[in-house]
Amino acid sequence: MCDPVTMAALAVASGVAEYQQGVAKAQSDQARFDRNRLAANDARDLKVQTLNQRATQEAEAASEEKLALGIKALEGEGAAKVATGEAGVSGSTIDLLLQDYTAQKLRGVTTINRNLENVEKQIELEKRGASAEALNRTNSLQQGVMPNFLAAAVGTAADATAAYQSTKVSQPDDYDPTFE
Repeated sequence: MCDPVTMAALAVASGVAEYQQGVAKAQSDQARFDRNRLAANDARDLKVQTLNQRATQEAEAASEEKLALGIKALEGEGAAKVATGEAGVSGSTIDLLLQDYTAQKLRGVTTINRNLENVEKQIELEKRGASAEALNRTNSLQQGVMPNFLAAAVGTAADATAAYQSTKVSQPDDYDPTFE
């Protein structure tokens, strides 16, 4: 049989070791959570950068299309004015023809602007989706939870007291733990 004090000391050592394991697990879980959060945020940032680049490219392409429409309208108007001048024709028909070139240009610009707005809205939704995805990925792991020191101390004290009492009760009053 073991000495009651030795059993109580073993119960305390066991409780301390269990608490330290809980602390180590909490720290490990928190480190894993932090690495996952950083990786999720990096992935989100990369997606957002890619989407921003796409938005810039779409805006530049739309600007080039508008410029091309403007040039085409000016060329058409110029050719019409030259032709009417050479033919010596004037009047409301010619004015309507010139206005048609302007109207075509404006319709084209309106269509380009609408398409660009739709692409920008889609890109914004994709950015929000990337943020939600990063948040879901971050929340997929639990943060490290430190063990409650007071609960561990009370539990260890209770275990030590129980070990002391059970060892003491099972020994006769005249028990001598030494061998003489």
